[in-house]
Amino acid sequence: MFWKALLLVLLLLVVTSTAASQIQSDNDVSIRDRARRIEPFITESSRRYGVDPRLLRILCFIESRYRLDAVSPKGARGPMQFMPDTAKRFGVRNPHDPQQAIDAAARYLRDLLRKFGGRLDLALAAYNAGEGTVESFQTGRPLVLASGKIINRRGQITGGIPPYRETQDYVRSAIAFLTSDYVERLEVTSRPVEKNSASPLLSSRNFRSNSSSRTKRSSLSASERESALFIEVR
Repeated sequence: MFWKALLLVLLLLVVTSTAASQIQSDNDVSIRDRARRIEPFITESSRRYGVDPRLLRILCFIESRYRLDAVSPKGARGPMQFMPDTAKRFGVRNPHDPQQAIDAAARYLRDLLRKFGGRLDLALAAYNAGEGTVESFQTGRPLVLASGKIINRRGQITGGIPPYRETQDYVRSAIAFLTSDYVERLEVTSRPVEKNSASPLLSSRNFRSNSSSRTKRSSLSASERESALFIEVR
């Protein structure tokens, strides 16, 4: 009886492991298929606005796993998860349309990188939490939203990254993907924009996995600048 029970347990473990692997494989295949359909829009928009296509792929992956029908509990929609006000700001009539959504996301990311002096960590934080929120935690000035909600009521200065777990995890995840090849393996048919091609407005520089999200001062010291993540803005 003991050996029969042991064999049954081992069999169940093998079956469970195989099923889990199959689910992961199916998920990867599904994501890869969605990524391939979206890739032409990413390639086109990255060239139009001079944004590294890797960043658009990573944002699309983190935001929606490339799902066109994605809708968040907060009301963000589409593959790039635009809130209604942001969609209106960038002229996106249908956030579920990949061409409109990715084009607007590329333009928004370009603008954020310019606004924050090429600081990718701050641009990513702003994409997640809003640029006004990032500015508030850069300057220590509270931000009053149209709804009456007050951001950073105590005037905290963090260097720009809001002290929100969601935003900090968002920035960390995006930067971690830059140092891994998972997202690149999903887009097996894609090619990154080369550094010197088509007069890009933005080019990669000094990619690091340790962002300066925990700095306590709005101005960066030499060591903090060295450890921060930057995108060179031309």
